[in-house]
Formats: sequence, C-alpha cells, structure tokens
Amino acid sequence: MNLLIVCSVLLVFAWYDIMLHLGRVFDRRGSIAYSEFLVDRALGRVISLLRSYRGFKVEVDDRLEGRFPPRFVLVANHQSMVDILMLIVCLRGKKLRFVAKRELGSGVPLVSQVLRFQGHSLVARRVDPGQSMRSLDRFARRCRRDGSCPVIFPEGTRSHDGELLHFHSGGLRRVLAVEPSPSSSWPWTGAGGSRRSRTSSTTSRAPGIRYA
Repeated sequence: MNLLIVCSVLLVFAWYDIMLHLGRVFDRRGSIAYSEFLVDRALGRVISLLRSYRGFKVEVDDRLEGRFPPRFVLVANHQSMVDILMLIVCLRGKKLRFVAKRELGSGVPLVSQVLRFQGHSLVARRVDPGQSMRSLDRFARRCRRDGSCPVIFPEGTRSHDGELLHFHSGGLRRVLAVEPSPSSSWPWTGAGGSRRSRTSSTTSRAPGIRYA
C-alpha cells in the first residue's frame, strides 16, 4: 500500500511538472503565479490520495486567520515531508519560500523545478560556511523584494524518531540580520499534535492543524 501511494504521488508530481514546463514556455511573465497555482492543485491531489488510501484527515482551526503580519519568518522543526505540505496548505495566501538542501534542486518531479524557479534557497550542506551565509543573504533580499515569507528548519534535516534535534540558529540569525521581520514558530509535536505560533513577542495559538 505504501508503495502504491508513493508511486501515485510521483505520478501526480510528474504530471504537474510537465504542466509547469509548458506554462514556462508559453508565458514566462505569469509563470510564477501559475507555478503556485499548480503546487496548490498538486497538493490537493496528494491529500485526496492520502485520504483515500490511508484515512488521512486535516482539521484546520482558522480563528487566527488574518492576524498574522503580511510578512514573517517561519521557524519549525522538521519531522517528515508532511510538515511542508501542511505549512503550504494551512498558510494559503502566504508566499512561503523554503530553505532546502541543494540535492532537492534536481531529480524530484515538480519539487525540484518549483524550488529552483520560485526562488527558494538551495543550500549545500558540506561547503564553506561563508558560501552558505552569502546564499542566505541573497535569499533574504529576494524574499523582501518578492513579499514572500522565509521558512527555515533549524535542525537542518528531518527527525526520524520524533525527537527534537539540535537547532542550528546561524541561518535564522543571518536571514533576520538582512531582513528583520516578526518570527512565527511552529513546533510539530507528532502525528496528532497541535501547532502553536509565536509572532514577534506575542505567543498565541496558531491554526490548529491535526493530521493522522
């Protein structure tokens, strides 16, 4: 069953990857908006697949909708690829731009093209730290120019057992140094956990997302 789901997700991504390629050929100026539209459609298909085959359910409490600032830096721990899906789904209307490992910039249908084309930051893990910091400088300036919200996973990788890994704060400090913004922290607490958000110095309950 898991193999069937993985293959189905890859087929969905491959289809929308082709559509994005074609869209970039025929309309380069509007292709950023088109790519965001395709990502939204693709994730909707993925959620439908998970719901059908795994009983996946999403519950969103949107009582705080509209109370987030126009732009902010989002900081979260990283437990699975579902985290990214949930952030995009629950913060529709916000242009999220992720700091991701460089390896994801190629070989993954739709994901690689979107990361490169939309202006996400692809950081190599084993390079000169100064090079990574300069890459984050460019990323922060790009987010400011585009009106997008940087998303950083300070652990640097996924936690495979749910335990919180060591937080590397250098990337976050660098982004905030270039573009001071309110920050919102979203600590994932497991398969059935709720989410809390800190915006500036005010702590409040974020849209309560649950997935199982």
